[in-house]
Amino acid sequence: MKNKIILKTLVFTFFATFILSIIYPQKAKSVPPTNVKNVLSNSQFSYYGGVGVGNTAGDSVLKIDTSTSFPSSTSNNLFVGDTIAVGVGGSQSLYIVRDIGSTATIMLNTGISGVSSLAGGSIIATRSAIHTVSFEPEVNSTGGIWQVLIKSTSGLAAEKSSDGIPDQQGFDLGTLDAGAVTCPWGATASVGTTTSVSMGSPSVTSYYHVIQCSLGAGITNPAGTGATGTIIIGNATNKLINPSPSNTAAQEGTANVFTYILRQLDSSSLLLDQTPGKIAVVESVRVTATVDPSITFYIDNTGNTVVGSTACGAGTTLSSGAVNTTGDQVIFGSLGLSNFNQLAQRLSCVTNAAGGYVVTVYENAVMKNINTATTIPDTLCNGNNCTTTSSTAWATPSTSRSEFGYTMTNIGSSIPFTPGQFKPFGIGNANAQPIMLKTSIPTTTESANVCYRLSITNTQEAGDYEGKIVYTATATF
Repeated sequence: MKNKIILKTLVFTFFATFILSIIYPQKAKSVPPTNVKNVLSNSQFSYYGGVGVGNTAGDSVLKIDTSTSFPSSTSNNLFVGDTIAVGVGGSQSLYIVRDIGSTATIMLNTGISGVSSLAGGSIIATRSAIHTVSFEPEVNSTGGIWQVLIKSTSGLAAEKSSDGIPDQQGFDLGTLDAGAVTCPWGATASVGTTTSVSMGSPSVTSYYHVIQCSLGAGITNPAGTGATGTIIIGNATNKLINPSPSNTAAQEGTANVFTYILRQLDSSSLLLDQTPGKIAVVESVRVTATVDPSITFYIDNTGNTVVGSTACGAGTTLSSGAVNTTGDQVIFGSLGLSNFNQLAQRLSCVTNAAGGYVVTVYENAVMKNINTATTIPDTLCNGNNCTTTSSTAWATPSTSRSEFGYTMTNIGSSIPFTPGQFKPFGIGNANAQPIMLKTSIPTTTESANVCYRLSITNTQEAGDYEGKIVYTATATF
C-alpha cells in the first residue's frame, strides 16, 4: 500500500513539473558579451532654440528666445556656416549662420521672412551621428539575433521619436533605415518600431529605437577571445539625430548621458541577455580669434587663471586676461603679432567601465576668416617636423606663416603626449587622435590640460577667425 502511495506521488510530481514548465518556461541563460562600446562620429548636441520678440521681416540679425521655453536658450552651440531652419510649424525657411552677434543674437546670410520673424517660432540645427557599436560575444547562437536599442524620447506630446526634429530625451530616428545599417557575420539589418524597456529597482520604463541584425538559418556567430562584432548604425546621408540639450544655460559644457542596450536573442527571438551602456552628448567648443590692424592683446581662459603659469607644459606660459574661457568657448580676442598666444582648458573624465575610457579630438576644418575664408594654417612646429600623430618642439613663431596647434599636460590622467611638445589637430572624425586614455577603471576623476597656441605673422589678413574643436569621450564596458 505504502509503495503505491509513493508511486502515485512521484507520477503526480512529474506531471505537475511538466505542466508548469510549459506554462512558465525558464528563460534561456547566456553570458553577456564583453568590451561593449558605442562610438559616435559626432557627439555634439543638436540645436533647438526659439525666435525671440522684436524681429521684423528682412532683418538679418535674428533675436533668439533666452527664456527657458526652448531646450537651447543661448546662441552657444551654433557656429558660422551652420544651416538653421527658422519658422512656425511646417513653415520653415533655411538660413546660414554668418556670425554670432552675442548669446542672444544670430547674424544670418540673408534677411528673414515674415513667418521666420514671428516670436515663438523654432530655430533648429540638427546634428547627426553614425553609431559604431562593437562587442565580443561570449556564446554562440545559431540563427540568432543581435539588437542595439538607442534611447528615444519617452513619447511626450511635444516630442515625437521620428519626426526629424531633435528631442531632449533621446535620439530622433531621423532618416535612418535598414540600408544604412551594417551588420557583422552576414546578418540581415532591419530597423524596428520604438519599444519600451523596464530596468532598475524600482523599475523605470524607457523607450528605445530598435536596430536589429538577424543571422541567417544555420549561421552561427563566433565567440570567445578575439571574436569581435561591429554594428554600424547610419551612413553619410541617413543617421539618427542627436538630442538637443536638457541642461540650463548655466550648465553649458555639461554632457547629457543616454542609455543604449545591446541584446542577444536566439533564433526564436527569446532574449538571452542584454548589456546596457552610456552615451554622452555635449556642446562643441567654439574657438574664435580676431586679427585686426592694432597690436592690442586680449586672451580668455577657464581653470588656468594664473598668468605666466606653465599649465601648457615646460617652456610655455599662459597669456594674460584668460578669465573668459568657458566649457564651450575659447575666446582669444585681439592677437599679439609675431608672438605665441596661448589659452588652456582642463579636460576631466571618470567612468565605472571595466575597460576604462579614451578621449579623442579633431577639428572640423582649419581656422578661417568668417568673411573671406582666408585661413590660419595648422602648425608645422619647428621646420615641418610635427604631424597629427607625432608631436615635436615648437620653440619660435614662424615669420613666414601663421599657425595653430596644441599641446597637453597631465594633471592626474594618462595622456599619449609629451608635455611641452606640439602638433596640429586632425581634420575630421576620421583623423581624430587620442589625447587622454585609461585601460582600467579610474579610482578618481582624471584631468589634463589642453593648450591652444596661435602664432600670427605681421602679414596675416585682418578679420575675425573661427574654428570648431570636437572632443569625444568613449567608455569600454
